[in-house]
Amino acid sequence: MSPKRTGGQAVTDALRQLGASTIFSVSGNQILPIYDTATDSGLRIIHMRHESAAAFAAAGTSELSGQPGVLLTSAGPAFLAALTGVATVRAMELPLIFLSGASPVRNDGYGNFQELDQASTCRSVCKASFNAATVESIPSIFGEAWALSQAGIPGPVHISLTADILLASAEHVATVPTVNSFSLRPDRGTFQPSYILGELQSIVDHLLAAVRPMVIVRPAASRGETGALVDRLARQLGVQAVITGPPRGLADSKYAHLTPLYKRSDCALVIGPSDYSLGFLAESIIAENGKILLIDAEGDPKPRRKPAVHVQLPVTEAVKFLAEATSSYHCRDEEWSRAWLTSPTPEMRPAPHEGRIHPLEVAMQVREVLLPDDILVVDGGEFCQWARLGLRGTENRWLWNSKFGLIGNSIPMALGVSVHGHPGRTIAIMGDGGAGYHLLEFETAARYGIPMVAIIGNDAQWSAEWHIQVDRYGPDRTFETSLSPARYDQAAAGLGAQGFHVRDTKELRGALSTALASGKPSCINVEIQSPRSPAAPP
Repeated sequence: MSPKRTGGQAVTDALRQLGASTIFSVSGNQILPIYDTATDSGLRIIHMRHESAAAFAAAGTSELSGQPGVLLTSAGPAFLAALTGVATVRAMELPLIFLSGASPVRNDGYGNFQELDQASTCRSVCKASFNAATVESIPSIFGEAWALSQAGIPGPVHISLTADILLASAEHVATVPTVNSFSLRPDRGTFQPSYILGELQSIVDHLLAAVRPMVIVRPAASRGETGALVDRLARQLGVQAVITGPPRGLADSKYAHLTPLYKRSDCALVIGPSDYSLGFLAESIIAENGKILLIDAEGDPKPRRKPAVHVQLPVTEAVKFLAEATSSYHCRDEEWSRAWLTSPTPEMRPAPHEGRIHPLEVAMQVREVLLPDDILVVDGGEFCQWARLGLRGTENRWLWNSKFGLIGNSIPMALGVSVHGHPGRTIAIMGDGGAGYHLLEFETAARYGIPMVAIIGNDAQWSAEWHIQVDRYGPDRTFETSLSPARYDQAAAGLGAQGFHVRDTKELRGALSTALASGKPSCINVEIQSPRSPAAPP
C-alpha cells in the first residue's frame, strides 16, 4: 500500500516536480501545512512582510529564471493584500503561481472565517482560478496551472487551497502529469494555417520594402527565446526593439534619444497590444505617414488606427518566421540605422547644487560604477524618470515597474532577483514616495542575508503630483503633496541593513563603493533636488 500524503505534501511535491525551488510568502494558519512540508520537499520559503511584496519578489525570480514565480498567502485579507502585486505581474506578462489558503470546503456558504469568493475576486488579474477540492486533484491542477501561466501571453494563475484539504490525506496521490502547454495557449486564435502564413508573408513583404522600419514589442516578447529572436529580427532591420514595459510606454526617458524617430518610420512592426503605451505623449505617435503591422493576442485592445496587417497568433512562432524570412533585408537609410544602434552619450552634467544633488547626477554616478552583469530594478515617479534618462544605453538588464503604473515595487523585486542569483550586483532605484510602500522588506533581506543596494532619491515630496499642482493650480496651491525629509537610511539600519545618508556627490561615490562591495542589503538615502520629470508632457 502506498503511503498516505497530506494535501500540504501534495502541494510541495507538485511544486518540486514542476521545477520550483522558492516560495515567497506571508504565513497564515490555513497554509501552515505547506510550511511544514516545504523543507522536506526541497523548497525554500522566503517569509516576506507584505503579500504584494511577496508577489513582486516572485516576479523578480520569474524574470530571471523564465519559470513561474510562486506566491503563497493566507485567505481573506492576505489574499486581498496580494492583488496589487499580482495585477502588476499580469501587466509585466510574467508567469506566476498564486496560491492562497481558503476557508474549509465543508463549511462553504455558512459564513466561514475569512470566507471570500476568491475566484471571482481575482478574475480580472489572473488568467484562471482553480480550486483544489481534494488531495488527489492537486497534482493535475498544479500541472495545468503551471502550463497555463506560461502559455500564450504569460501571467498569474490562482489556486485556492482550503484548510481542510491541506490537512487531509490520501493514499493515491499521483505525480504531476505532463501538460501540453501549446494546446492551452489562449492567443492561438481561430485562424487557419494558410491564412496565418499569408498574413505573416504580407508582414515580411512590408518589412523588406521598408526604408525606415521600427520594431515595438510587448514585455513577454523581450525575454528568453522570443527575446533573442526579436533582437535578431531588429538587428537585421538595422534597429533596436523598443519594449512597451515602462509606465510611460514609448515615451519613457530610457528611449528619449529614440522618441524623435518614431513619427519618421515608414513601417512599424508592433508585437503587442495597441494600448496607451504606443502614444502616451504627442511625440510618441509612430509611423505618422507609414504602415502599422500588428501582431497581438486575443483580449488585447482594439487598435484605434487600422493596421496594414493585423494577425493574432503565438508570439514565438511569429517572430521566428519573421526573423528567418527577413534575413535578406538591405539597409536603405544608413543614417536611420545609426540613430537606432548608436548608444547615446550621457547628458551634460547638471551644475552642482550645495546640499542637494540633481537626480540626473545620481544616475551618472550609478552609471560610472555599473558592471556588465549588474541588474537594475527601477521604480516609478519623477526621480526614476531622471534615472532612466541618465542610465539609457547601458547594456545592463532592467526590470520595470510595469505598464500598470504603480510605485513601490523595486525593493521586494530586487530581493527576488537576488534570491534567484546572478553574477552581478542588484541595484534598486526609487524615490522617497515609492520607498515608503515596502521599506520593511529590508528586514526580510537582512534576515536572510540577501544582498542588494537600494538608492532612494529623497526630495521630501510626492514630486509628480506636486509638479502637476504647480502647473495646473499655481505654486501657492500645492496641497498635501509634501513629505518629511525622513531618514530612510536610519530606518533600514534599524531593520538590520546598512544605511548611508548622502548630501553631495563625494558622499554618494563613497556610499556606492562601500555598499556595492559589501554583499549586504544596503539603503542609500540621497538628498536630491526636485526638477520636473524629463518625460513630463510639455
